[in-house]
Amino acid sequence: MSCVYLLAADKELPLVNCREYRVKTVGKTEIGVEAGFQVAPHQYYRRSVDELGYPMKHYQYELSLEAGEKDLDSLKQYLIGHFSPGESVELWHLWVGEHSRLVRCHGGLSEFDMDTLRQFLDTEQACFTVTI
Repeated sequence: MSCVYLLAADKELPLVNCREYRVKTVGKTEIGVEAGFQVAPHQYYRRSVDELGYPMKHYQYELSLEAGEKDLDSLKQYLIGHFSPGESVELWHLWVGEHSRLVRCHGGLSEFDMDTLRQFLDTEQACFTVTI
């Protein structure tokens, strides 16, 4: 099984890569990794996601982000920059190869805070619909 995060929309969106070198602590060891906000083509897991059969907006992109203020701000600025007020976008957290109960949440972008981001990143098989 593999985890994938997706951004799904009713229109084409630009790709963005704000990934950077970050130091993380794993146990007692510090490691350097490339991490951060990214919107990339949905290619690698496309077939596996399609096999799950969830109704999803047509334009789909792989989403990379972590539970941090910088990534939360990057996500919100991206959505504000590419959607008009009243439009909605779907944020998906899926485990491909596993068809389990899907959790759906709805809310406005103004309500999407750090707690919401953590919930999104931690909830398996979830779709968060965010209205701009």
